[in-house]
Amino acid sequence: MVIKIRTFEALVVLLTTAVFLIYRTPFTLYVGLIYALTLHISEKRALPRRRGLDLQTIIGASLILISPAFLVVRLGEYTSPSAFLMFLLLGLQLLLYGVRGLEVPLTVAAGGATIALLAKTNLIREAIDATSALFVDITSVLVKGLVTLSGVPIKINENVAVVGRSIVIIGSGCSGFDAFVIYILATLLLIYLRKSSRREAALLLAGALGIIPLNALRIFTLLVIGYYSGISFLELFHSHLGDLMFVAYVFVYWWWATKKEKESVPPEEQKGTD
Repeated sequence: MVIKIRTFEALVVLLTTAVFLIYRTPFTLYVGLIYALTLHISEKRALPRRRGLDLQTIIGASLILISPAFLVVRLGEYTSPSAFLMFLLLGLQLLLYGVRGLEVPLTVAAGGATIALLAKTNLIREAIDATSALFVDITSVLVKGLVTLSGVPIKINENVAVVGRSIVIIGSGCSGFDAFVIYILATLLLIYLRKSSRREAALLLAGALGIIPLNALRIFTLLVIGYYSGISFLELFHSHLGDLMFVAYVFVYWWWATKKEKESVPPEEQKGTD
């Protein structure tokens, strides 16, 4: 059976969305959508595979079979939905299509699985925790500054905010570190696909710095919502506000950065590249 690449792309988006809605892990959503994007860009070069038992088929089938284990077996404190999704997609791609022409999606899936597994090791986990703690400290200072400027009567002491009669802790899950890493990975992929100049690459990567104040603005907004509308509304918006702000920021900044680079190129050079 031959599955068209567009059908596979739709399946990838559906699987990514389903796993994210069940397990609520942002990395799963981001890396799944990046994988779908690379598939879409590479779709014209996709070649279906002939039926037959060869090494690629065996590897693909094996990856699919072992992928559910990452939803059952704990790696450290938690299971790894991201590893499950990436191993599953990697296996499906190997079964359905040839490697040539789809090297980039294959690399994204393999890289996503590797990152998901490395994040569960003690050494990497400790490094992530230390970096995340630094992001928490910076974010807390920025949020306190926004509260002071706004005049909203919310008290903040380090990473603890008193909202009415409730206490809100700005923890590692609110640090924005995961969004920072995903932005860099997605931007490196964009730079590769666009064959960006050094100036454009530097401008695109500099956008990662905007993730920190953006996350502080998200937390400040949530605290204001919690103060005026109640903690239940804060919890309601907590899960989705960050994702919406992140996606909007990425596309707006990328559009601005690529447009800025195009404007800096003399008209005669632009004509030469058309």
